[in-house]
Amino acid sequence: MPNTVRLIKADARKQPRRDVHHFIGSVEMGFVPRSPPGRSGVNAMNDTRADRPLEIAVTIDDFVLWDGVPMPDDTTPTDITRSVAKTLNDYGLKGTYGFSHTYRLENEPEQIEAFEAWAEAGHHLGNHTHQHAPLRWMPDAAFRRDFETAEKYIGHLIDAAPSKYFRYPMDMSSGSERRRGEVENYLADLGYRTAPITSWFSDFAFIMPYFRAMTLGDKDVQKQVRDLHVSTAVDMLYKHADTAHTLFGADAPLIWLVHGTTISRDTLAPILEAFLERGVEFVTLDEAMKHPVNFGKPPCNESFTNQLQRFALAAGLPKPELDFERLAEILNLAPIPGLDTMATYEERMFKPLAKRVGAEYDWDWS
Repeated sequence: MPNTVRLIKADARKQPRRDVHHFIGSVEMGFVPRSPPGRSGVNAMNDTRADRPLEIAVTIDDFVLWDGVPMPDDTTPTDITRSVAKTLNDYGLKGTYGFSHTYRLENEPEQIEAFEAWAEAGHHLGNHTHQHAPLRWMPDAAFRRDFETAEKYIGHLIDAAPSKYFRYPMDMSSGSERRRGEVENYLADLGYRTAPITSWFSDFAFIMPYFRAMTLGDKDVQKQVRDLHVSTAVDMLYKHADTAHTLFGADAPLIWLVHGTTISRDTLAPILEAFLERGVEFVTLDEAMKHPVNFGKPPCNESFTNQLQRFALAAGLPKPELDFERLAEILNLAPIPGLDTMATYEERMFKPLAKRVGAEYDWDWS
């Protein structure tokens, strides 16, 4: 039996309710899914050059960053949001979707300015839940309430977007296919579609090293971190593209993620320039969502993976990921006692988050 990756075979613009006890259609390895009719097709079927042109939809997550993750004293989420929004507009990317959880608004209501600034700049908002907890940490009813809490804070801004999108925290629609299906049906009833991530570059790993380098005032290391941020973004885009090409027989429009962070504020323009130099074409999220790599539903996986990585794992392929040596180099730059990257995330963000939602702390970085 060949390995099988199951997909929803439907026009993404009118997706049916999904019962994930069964899927409609299947993609067997060796069968080539085609892009929808009328797509221009950015590559020949066998073009796997490292610098070949690609199509991507840029999305921004959590410009009001997770509670517990430090920022420079002279920087606010609104400052970062305005800068990132302007850079996107400078590159003709008005109408970019941002997905930011709303938990910090409970104790810092002034942070609503960041959400408003994003919309005022001509960009769109989606729902990313309130707490930013993975589905497997919460009962179904609690997860739905968390979605609804986010709606209370920013629903009026979400309603202004041309399409209503939801993104799972960490892109982790985990728990089980049954639970995911129930959530997806609930979202569909409210007019939402799920916008996954099909290309990322572990940019969370750069946040603490850049903060430490700025705290130390080390300009050389700051530049080193920025340069690594840009080169890693490019390298990982093509790693994801190669995986999609292997799975689908042709390049697919990828939904690319970067977080709204201090380092992204300082490197987004060079990243977009590097993409353009390689012939990348920017498309809208609506356009990218027409391809099954984005509207399909790979099997759930409990590890920290994006949608394309889950497709790869289901097909028995290695997932596209940052190599360990590069990751270790990034994580250990500009060391400061008490500000270890992974310890900061675990002790200041994930463990308090698990406690807030009543979950046993259980996180798999693999």
